[in-house]
Amino acid sequence: MNFTELKAFCLVANEGTLQHAAESLKLTPGAISLQISRLEAEIGIKLFQRTPNKLLLTDAGRTFLNQTQRLLQDFERGVTLVRGGNTGSIVVTSGNDMAQFLAPRIAAFLKDNPLVNMSILTRSSPESLGLVLEGKADFGIGKFSTLPRSISRIRLFTSGIVALYPKGHALSRIKQVSLRDLVGYGLIVLPQNSETRSVIEKVFWNHGLEMKKVLEAGGCSVIREYVELRLGVGLVHEICVRGKRGTLCIADVKRLFPQYDVVLIYRNDRPPGPLQKRFIEWISAGA
Repeated sequence: MNFTELKAFCLVANEGTLQHAAESLKLTPGAISLQISRLEAEIGIKLFQRTPNKLLLTDAGRTFLNQTQRLLQDFERGVTLVRGGNTGSIVVTSGNDMAQFLAPRIAAFLKDNPLVNMSILTRSSPESLGLVLEGKADFGIGKFSTLPRSISRIRLFTSGIVALYPKGHALSRIKQVSLRDLVGYGLIVLPQNSETRSVIEKVFWNHGLEMKKVLEAGGCSVIREYVELRLGVGLVHEICVRGKRGTLCIADVKRLFPQYDVVLIYRNDRPPGPLQKRFIEWISAGA
């Protein structure tokens, strides 16, 4: 039994095919199949039920998978530690409307840097700026209208607001949705204390229009769920629905609302060290 056999087993068990494991380990599917056959022969247990298109775990295979994954994780942490891997702490603060963008990137970063202790604080952009200025957070991520000279910024992406509604909705018959079109329907929006909500309300106010709010939701993913239940038209961040149309329609209304830059900020007198620079690279790659 060797590391490659165990790694191949876990990859196939999680994906169900030989191809993914072959690509990850830079081997052929045939070689992966041989690794698994050797492993089954060595431990005397049938780990997979072979089907024409997929490999399905047996009951014994599922039990073995749980133990093997923990073993490999401990092994990889040990290798990282003896090689002088990235260790330390990072404190990041951001608004809850950034979760859909940040969560996958932070999860990937922590998986690649298992010895890093990370704290994530949910705060409004002004509060995030204050925590960074006070030295209580290494980074702030969000939409900041103005920043003092003592703060550096790295732009992550530019986004805007889009309208979300079910297929067959009356808005789907309108080529270019306007503010007046939107006020004709109940709107599902982000919470009162979010910067995005403030921007949306200001635009309606400046045009002498009153929003008809039916729901407040804590994030764009929750708004999407309510829209799918046909409770109203959602106003969400473009970044949160990019490539996720599904059963819903998306109206591009970015021209109606100011677009914004989402940036990462830190103090000039606390420049990023090697660990912090690595974190910035992961977050920027996600953008």
